Amino acid sequence: MNPSTKIVRINVNARRTTSIDDLPTDILSSEILVRLLAKCIGVYRTVSKQWLSLLSSKNFILRHCRHISTSYKQMFFSVALFQSSVFPVTFDPSDYLPKTLIPLPTNTYWYDVRVLTSFDGLVCLSFRGTQKMILWNPLTHATKFVSSTLSRGRFKQKTDAVGLYVSPSNEYMILHAKRRNGSMKLYKYSSRCDSWRKMGFVDERKYHNYKMSWSNGTFFQGVVYFIVKVDAAGMGSYLFGFHVDSDELKSKPKPATTNHDGDGSLVVVRNQLHMFVANSLPNWSLHLWRMDGENWTKIWVRQNILPPSLFGRTITYVVSTGKFLVVSRSGTVFEIDTTKNGIECYHPVFSESSIQGAVYTETLMSPDF
Repeated sequence: MNPSTKIVRINVNARRTTSIDDLPTDILSSEILVRLLAKCIGVYRTVSKQWLSLLSSKNFILRHCRHISTSYKQMFFSVALFQSSVFPVTFDPSDYLPKTLIPLPTNTYWYDVRVLTSFDGLVCLSFRGTQKMILWNPLTHATKFVSSTLSRGRFKQKTDAVGLYVSPSNEYMILHAKRRNGSMKLYKYSSRCDSWRKMGFVDERKYHNYKMSWSNGTFFQGVVYFIVKVDAAGMGSYLFGFHVDSDELKSKPKPATTNHDGDGSLVVVRNQLHMFVANSLPNWSLHLWRMDGENWTKIWVRQNILPPSLFGRTITYVVSTGKFLVVSRSGTVFEIDTTKNGIECYHPVFSESSIQGAVYTETLMSPDF
């Protein structure tokens, strides 16, 4: 061996340290960063220019929103006496609910605000005095007025209904059903284009009847569903679906209930559409139906109980508890627990007077997306 030759020994058991910078950007974004809480994203944007660009992109915000909206991180936004606040969804009355007070948009007073609906972290509000509607993100405080000078986007409490949805091109939209001048009309608002457009509506005058009440819309798999109840004994209710790909409103089959005067409310549970139906006399009962294709299957029922009124209420499935939060327009908030029997299956949750609210998930979604 040449004396000048150096012997190099390689330790085959040595482990190479891998840092997060070694991960491909698509893996980092889709598998790790997408799991962060929305309120933490701002901190991670300061790590580097690359992360700032990645975490601020529309593609990441949409992907993060889709992931977080199916997780356990649901919150409750409420407007009560003299304050608005956000707190985690919890149902143990012995627990203290840690609230985060947040200012309402446009420095308005709490009693002038009406909470209409929520979707993907955006909350749709209207103002009682002007009837104007806005889209608002309670986490980022981003706000967008959607009312136009042509009276589009003005909400009347007893005659109108709204639904939030996302189009096939990932554009956030508002569907507004409004009764004016003897007919029922449909309009849709594009947040990206900041404009309203009238939709075709079959039998506009038939569904203008002031004895008919429309629920707010529930978006599920490309369709915005509305329950239309006729406020007359024995007349029952209808179920309509607005197909967002074709802009068509179609009649849909509803559960085969024996009581035509039953109240109903829609809710999405584990990516399936359900409907709670509360029947009145002669057989008080509360039912839960699941939509299977074009049919409905009854999956739960409680007989001989005085059920709560459900029509016009917003019902949200709480992923972390497996229970349902019901929020009414008049301020009643209670829980439905399908694991319990009798009157114990539903009970009040919040006792604050004049409360309004909605269950939503904190996201970075912008009203201009």
